[in-house]
This record gives sequence, C-alpha cells and structure tokens, in this order.
Amino acid sequence: MQGCSAEKREKDFTIMQEINKTEKIDLEKDKIDFEKEEFRIILNSRSQRVTSPRIKILKILKSNHKPLTIAEIHSKLSKDKIDLATVYRTLNLFSEIKIVNEIDFKDEFKRYELVYDRHHHHHIVCRKCKSVENVETCILDDLEKLLSKKGYSEITHSLEFFGICKNCSN
Repeated sequence: MQGCSAEKREKDFTIMQEINKTEKIDLEKDKIDFEKEEFRIILNSRSQRVTSPRIKILKILKSNHKPLTIAEIHSKLSKDKIDLATVYRTLNLFSEIKIVNEIDFKDEFKRYELVYDRHHHHHIVCRKCKSVENVETCILDDLEKLLSKKGYSEITHSLEFFGICKNCSN
C-alpha cells in the first residue's frame, strides 16, 4: 500500500477549507453536486482533466469504505457504459497522482481506495471468502516518528492482516 504524505493530505484539506470559506453558496438557488465539485477541485489541483468517467469512479470509491478491485468498480459502472480499459487507465492515473492507494493482498487482484479524504488505516482479509475489513488503529505511527528523528523523510508503511472471518469459522 502506498501512503500519501501527511503534507499532501494537509494540502488537500487546506484547499477544501479555502474553497468552503470563499464560496458562499445559496443551496436553494444553486443545487450543486458538492461531491462532484470536490472531485473537480481535487483533479484540477493536480492539473488533470475533469471527465465523466473520472467523476463516476471517484464517486464509487468514495461511497465504498473498503478497497475495491477493478472488476468490482467496473461492475458498479455497468449502467454507465464505461469500458474496462478506461477504468484501468483512470485508476493507474489516480494511483500515480496519489488520489488512490493501490493495495495488493497477494491474491492476484489489486485493489484501490481513496486517499485524500480518509484517515490512515490497515486491513484484514479473510483467507477463505476474501472479505476485507478496515483496521482503524495503527500502532506504527510512533515508529514512523522515530524513523523521522533518524533523518528519514516521506515515510510510509503497509501492514495487512490475514485470517479467517467469523462467518467462515462457523
């Protein structure tokens, strides 16, 4: 799992705060899709074009709170007629510009999840049914601080757990 630096997350958060301060929107008059506007801002801040497939893929990732495979994302786009190659290209781009993390559970599928609006976390994967759950606690933050004091910068880490879930144990 690639991490997004705290500085980048802070920059994204600051961008969103500034927009909220400067744009006073009359909700009754201007029925704006805030989520779409948020995605437009994130893409523009990284000098990327805002396209319908990119917005739809970001909406899917934002609405799911677990990493998704390309096939899962594509299946959720079936009614939008967005081809699989577009999904691959878009997710590769999003990974390059650090909008999404690419996660590899060593099960032949890469998974993707949003970075910019989520706090740091890890995952546990069931070895039988392949279900994925978030692990909200990270005990490695203190270790990262120690490594930073040793002079390292842009430190990230990846920690994934594997086991048998309660449903598969019964």
